[in-house]
Amino acid sequence: MNYVSTTAVTPAVSPFDALNLTDVTAQLEDSILIVTLNRSRKMNSFSEKMAADLVRIFQFGDQDDRVRAIVLTADPTAPAFCAGADMEEVARGSSLLGRKEDTETEHRDPGGQVAMAIYNNRKITVAAVNGHASGVGLTALQFPFDFRIIWSGSKLTIPFVRLGIVPESTSTYLLSRLIGESRATAVLFSGAVMQPDAPVISNLYFQVLPDRTDVLPAAVILAKNIAVNSSQTSIAYSKGLLHHAGSSIEENHLLDSRAMKLLGSSRDAAEGAKAFMQRRKPNFPDALSRSLSPWYPWWKVTDVRHPKSKL
Repeated sequence: MNYVSTTAVTPAVSPFDALNLTDVTAQLEDSILIVTLNRSRKMNSFSEKMAADLVRIFQFGDQDDRVRAIVLTADPTAPAFCAGADMEEVARGSSLLGRKEDTETEHRDPGGQVAMAIYNNRKITVAAVNGHASGVGLTALQFPFDFRIIWSGSKLTIPFVRLGIVPESTSTYLLSRLIGESRATAVLFSGAVMQPDAPVISNLYFQVLPDRTDVLPAAVILAKNIAVNSSQTSIAYSKGLLHHAGSSIEENHLLDSRAMKLLGSSRDAAEGAKAFMQRRKPNFPDALSRSLSPWYPWWKVTDVRHPKSKL
């Protein structure tokens, strides 16, 4: 199954109830979209349907101007934030490890599709990790986020090399950029069980909290603080510059110079300067749906659709 949609999702045609969400739930609170994993009885194990739901809701959040930030969490009473892939589903031949009919060049890892939907999201994203996490519970549901807040009692493991497979969900690309290649090598190759304060992984987290019930409120506070004080257009361009940097300092100079020129004459820039001078919070008027230059995105977007996809 190919989860990456090429069709724009708009609020007029795709409210939450039209997304057919079952393995996650979603609610919009004061411009913060809170997405909750909804398989507590199965330790929030990652299913094919959960992958589809997550891609849909993150695409929705990216394209809906009412959404200024997205927080992913789980019920704090659940036995785990995400215990990894649903192995019963894998045994039945789901697409999580590849369908029999797909060749090695046709398989599209569902965890990777989720990771790309989160990483490419133009809004602020926060993972509120209030429980244990294994495998895809880290690689797809933590690494692609802008911020990660976690319960100190969480047990974390990435066991792929001990299972005869490889790290998935674009984790080999993301983790070395987050914590450095040496630490990423230790995390991905050891398969060890760690806690968030372990030196090898601790700098992955923005906050580590002792009470698991405090994790989601802290994530929402962080998301709201950034949302109300930041221009959505500025966030989108800044994430683009971070994620798609040039190949040299000179190329980056050209990229951020062009972005500065484009945004410097925007309504948001005028409002930001006025709010600063008047010592008040800004009320940025621009919205992503109508404010991005045709230059954005300036990078080449690789087509990752399944070769047999009809989209």
